[in-house]
Amino acid sequence: MRRKIEFTKETILPNLVFIFSVINIINNISNLNISIVLSLIGICGTILFYNQNNISSKLIYIWLIAQVIIIEPIFNLNQLGFTLSFSLGFGDYNLSINFLPLLFLGLIKVIESANLIGKQINLMEFRENTISEFLPIRGIITQRLDFNENKNWLLIDLENQLEFEGKKIDKVLIKNKDAEKSIKLKKKNQIAHLRLVTDESKLLSSELSEFPFIDWIRCE
Repeated sequence: MRRKIEFTKETILPNLVFIFSVINIINNISNLNISIVLSLIGICGTILFYNQNNISSKLIYIWLIAQVIIIEPIFNLNQLGFTLSFSLGFGDYNLSINFLPLLFLGLIKVIESANLIGKQINLMEFRENTISEFLPIRGIITQRLDFNENKNWLLIDLENQLEFEGKKIDKVLIKNKDAEKSIKLKKKNQIAHLRLVTDESKLLSSELSEFPFIDWIRCE
């Protein structure tokens, strides 16, 4: 399953990685250096992202982190053409810490979550709760959603409906209990928030409180 090429919050970083990598290759084609290798890593990361391969986030992470340390004149993998840095001189060498790539690290979680779209996930009981009789249950991850400052929720289309307070539920929202981490497929016994989508029209709203929190669940 391939992702459509577009500019959204999910695609902005991979697109920028691709653009700056291509520009760096063009600028250095007559003077081959190691920064071109990093450009190729960035391009591969973007291509894999559009093919929804989980390795893409790791390659893009490498592309960012490799640009943080600059030692002039012997080591400079900067792809952006400019820096936001702090520098110290040591004789003939100049050590710089480039903070600019670090500003994009928060988007890595967005990429990780976006890579899950279209994948199957299993939801299992963490402890007894009001929907325990319907667990475990499988579903397909269909969308990544932000609710104001509460970001990176995953919308799941359930394989089978469950019932809550007399309503049939076929969609739920989940997010890793550890807000600093994304859900990882094939990782056992991850703990996540579970909220029920009782009214699909409210998915257009920015209010997470519209969706009742049930309990923690295990997912993989």
